[in-house]
Amino acid sequence: MNLPRFIKAKLNETNARKAGMFTTEDKGKLVTRGASLCLYVARAASQGRDLYLNVEKFLERPGEGTKAYHHRQPRVALQESSPQNNFRRIIAALVPVGEFFNHTVNYCPAHECTVDLRLIVAVLNSKLADWYFRLGSTNAHVSHYQLYNLPFPAFTNSGDAKLIKSALAPLLAGQPSKAFEIVKAELLAGTFSLAAVSILTGAVDRIIALETERGVMSRTDRSALDPAAQPYQDLIDGVLFATAGLTPQESAALEARLKTML
Repeated sequence: MNLPRFIKAKLNETNARKAGMFTTEDKGKLVTRGASLCLYVARAASQGRDLYLNVEKFLERPGEGTKAYHHRQPRVALQESSPQNNFRRIIAALVPVGEFFNHTVNYCPAHECTVDLRLIVAVLNSKLADWYFRLGSTNAHVSHYQLYNLPFPAFTNSGDAKLIKSALAPLLAGQPSKAFEIVKAELLAGTFSLAAVSILTGAVDRIIALETERGVMSRTDRSALDPAAQPYQDLIDGVLFATAGLTPQESAALEARLKTML
């Protein structure tokens, strides 16, 4: 299974500036740029000048079926470019409705997806995806074709209700490692049911809540998740390693290799 289609944001800064689409802070909507995107959430941009969009002017001509109106959809957004020595090559955030992106953002809107957006952001922010992406990347761009080459599990829409409940209980109790142990046997057997989906989406929800609470921070601090959120990321990585058929030893070797790629 492949990731859904990603789209380059419509708002080109050069063209928009010539067309007079930017305005002042008190009259416009803050534009979400690539520098705003962090793991799982969008924040105040880490560099560059803030841009404020005259939304009415921006939406004057495009029809409602165009990507100019994708702001009405929740989206997974990622930085269009990141240096090869960056702490991560793929940096994806789940962005709510009402936000406008400039051209340094690629995104996937909810209405074009057949899977939960939280599953997409979980896969993109995983160690497995970052390792796989680095294998074929030769420049700073995060190109669409490279995203489509990433492994994406074919999760099913069925599952044992008791297993789902038993997996979610420790997750909701703040014990993500126990949630993984409950579904590990199923994953290693090649079955990716709603139990796996439930703990992945639940882990993403928890990470987003914890990251949102962090507020303003330095550029250095943005490169790592909150310590309280990291165990949930470890859960995500463990689930996706298992879906790829990796043993614990192979997973550890991949993580070690990934560190040498930075």
